[in-house]
Amino acid sequence: MTEAVLGRFSLAEEIERYAPGGGRSGRRAETLIKTDQLRVVLVTMQEGSHLQEHTAPGPITIQALSGRFMVSIEETEQELAAGGLIAISPGIRHSVRSIEPGAFLLTIVWSGSASGDPAVQQS
Repeated sequence: MTEAVLGRFSLAEEIERYAPGGGRSGRRAETLIKTDQLRVVLVTMQEGSHLQEHTAPGPITIQALSGRFMVSIEETEQELAAGGLIAISPGIRHSVRSIEPGAFLLTIVWSGSASGDPAVQQS
């Protein structure tokens, strides 16, 4: 890979490799790309698992690769199915619940000036 390419992945293979397993949380998050300004995280979830409400220091996208999810953004809920994408502004409270087993890509644009690491905690 050249320095111009930050990463190259077969998402189907990554989803299989990083299945959520039998842990209590029912989910798994693996950072695929991590730079000072960009995080790309693969999140796999079992049906009924949940990412608790939180905020991100920069704009994010959630792109459903497989399955169906309910994305709560402030006071609203929106269903996100495979092939769908939603973008959320910085600092907005949101959570994700899996309606059926699936995977999504979480992309975070981050200036690096905010405190803390925006990557999703691995479970």
